[in-house]
This record gives sequence, structure tokens and C-alpha cells, in this order.
Amino acid sequence: MSSKPLFLAVLSIAVFCVASNVRAEITPTNAVDVTKSAPALDEKRLFALGAIETGNNDREVGAAGEISRFQINPAVWKSYSDSRSYQDPKVAEVVARQHWASLAKYFTEKTGRAPDDFDMYVLWNTRFGYYARKEFSPRLLSPVVRDRAQRFVNLVNSKD
Repeated sequence: MSSKPLFLAVLSIAVFCVASNVRAEITPTNAVDVTKSAPALDEKRLFALGAIETGNNDREVGAAGEISRFQINPAVWKSYSDSRSYQDPKVAEVVARQHWASLAKYFTEKTGRAPDDFDMYVLWNTRFGYYARKEFSPRLLSPVVRDRAQRFVNLVNSKD
């Protein structure tokens, strides 16, 4: 068996687990209202995310098959939507918002604090579990990931 089908199977299981956790209740001991404390995926963040990922090109397909202007893994996309309208910016935005919320919730549950824009981009741009393995510490990230996350923060902050 080649490593690609195995990787996709493992990724699908991980995505399913994350999607399942989105529906779970937060226990009072680690309750942080993500909707009030995580950065909203507003217009400036949507623009910055799309700009870094694809130059806001709706037709872009990534080297690993990522789809839409936001470069969402197809297995992740399917966990939120049955739509195959990957090039439709409105559909991509709906999927991106759901995934953003899931990542914010995951981060909050694991760290006990709300993510900031830097954290959110690291979660968005890396494989599931990467940031956790780096102890959610920016100093432990690869320089490429750290630089891209800082670029996202800079773009968000420049959009007024």
C-alpha cells in the first residue's frame, strides 16, 4: 500500500475526530467562550488568508490537492460540506468559517486560552497536531511557518 492512501485515511480520521469535537460541550473547567475571544474570520482575515494561500485565486489547487482560495484539504472540506463548488467564493467562505471555528475551539480546549491571529494561521496552515507537538509555542515552530503566520498577522493589521 502506498503512503498516500494511508496518509489520506489517517487524515480523514483526524478530521472526523476534530469535526466531532466541534459538537461536544466545553466543560466548565476549561470553558472559554471562543466566539467572544478568538479572532473573528471577518473580511480582513478572509482577505489576508486568501491572499497568502492563493493570491485570492478561487481556481487554485495546492500541491497536496488543497482546494479553494483558502487551500482547504478536500477531506476537511467534506467534513463541513457536501458541496463540490470549490471555486465558488461564497461556498468556500462558509466552509472556511466552519473550519476556523473548529480550529479555534481545538486550540482553546488544548491551551485554556483564546488563540490570536498568529495562532490561528499556524493552525490553518499546518497539519493537524503540528502546533500541539510544538507545545503551541511560536519559538518552536519552523522558521517558514513562523514567518508565514507573522505575514498573516501583518496583513490583518494593515487592513483597516
